Amino acid sequence: MLDCRFRKRLPEFELDVGFAIGGQTLALVGRSGAGKSTLLNIIAGLTRPDSGSVSLAGEALVHVGARIDEPPERRKIGYLFQHYALFPHLNVRDNIGYGLFRVDATARADRIDRAISFLGLGRVAQARPAELSGGERQRVALARALVTEPKALLLDEPLAALDVESRARIRLELRDVLARLAIPAIVVTHDYDDARLLGDRIAAMHRGRIVQTGTADEMARFPADDFVAALTGTNIATVPATDSDRGQTIAFDPWAATLSSVPTAARYEWRVEIVDIRPLGAQVRVVARGGTTVRVDVNAQDAKRAGYAVGDIVFASVQEHAVRTK
Repeated sequence: MLDCRFRKRLPEFELDVGFAIGGQTLALVGRSGAGKSTLLNIIAGLTRPDSGSVSLAGEALVHVGARIDEPPERRKIGYLFQHYALFPHLNVRDNIGYGLFRVDATARADRIDRAISFLGLGRVAQARPAELSGGERQRVALARALVTEPKALLLDEPLAALDVESRARIRLELRDVLARLAIPAIVVTHDYDDARLLGDRIAAMHRGRIVQTGTADEMARFPADDFVAALTGTNIATVPATDSDRGQTIAFDPWAATLSSVPTAARYEWRVEIVDIRPLGAQVRVVARGGTTVRVDVNAQDAKRAGYAVGDIVFASVQEHAVRTK
């Protein structure tokens, strides 16, 4: 169990988190500058929190009040950095074994062999980083993090350095590796698709705070706020109170909503301005804003016939049966 409860003052806000994970992967998703990498650095021992603690398997790694602060090399935590940080002059074997300088030669060779086998790197064991593909470099960096036999694993934007073509394939490979490890793991990403596919659970972070945790289905079903709604692509809106209705917050899917150039008198309807139109195969996703942000999936041919364009004022609505309420 990895238990993290700490605070750290940053230039623009305070990082304030509290969570615990067992032998599963937590995908921490948020925009750049949300405090995600600082959180990893505190867990790894590269940054000290202002208050609070981090414990792993029941042992305190840092506890500000008790003046405990284990150095990074004693925390038994593997760390995969965003840009992998491989040594260009070393081959794959030597890169993987670089951190095992305190291990005798026989044990060192055995650990390297097991890491190479686990991640399927036998064919490139003697190659140098410049000779590897992006996915191979990622696996080498991951092998180097795992060869120390960590009790927890941290991955900072592990797919960010990959090209679009490789990303989907490597994402699935990484998901399989994390499942086989079965240790506490935190994957930091700004890409919700990465979080959705890699995490057993997802934590959405905004300005230093985790605003919602859950499975991908739970978060998409009812986002906690506009930030999570934007991440998941779900709509969340507040319906104004009327004489017969106290008002409520509702959630609904983009494909359940419709657009019209004139009001439809639907119970749930908003007058909005189109701010973006994105192709989605046979459909387009229209993003519009008024009192709320609404995402509507429209058949591409229907959208073309209607002549929708950025700046148009339209009416977005959703039927009552397609609405979810808290």
